[in-house]
Amino acid sequence: MTAGTKKVVTWLVIAFLAFYLVTRPDNAAGAVRGAGALIGQGFQALIQFFSSVFA
Repeated sequence: MTAGTKKVVTWLVIAFLAFYLVTRPDNAAGAVRGAGALIGQGFQALIQFFSSVFA
């Protein structure tokens, strides 16, 4: 992928996210909460793994 293509794709993604945020703010907030919960679960799993390894 060329640098120009990456730039266009990046701007398209940003435009879509802005459109989604403006047209469906409740759904966008839910998506952010869901992503945060997923990241939190991932960190909890890593902590549990390393606790088990070093216990």
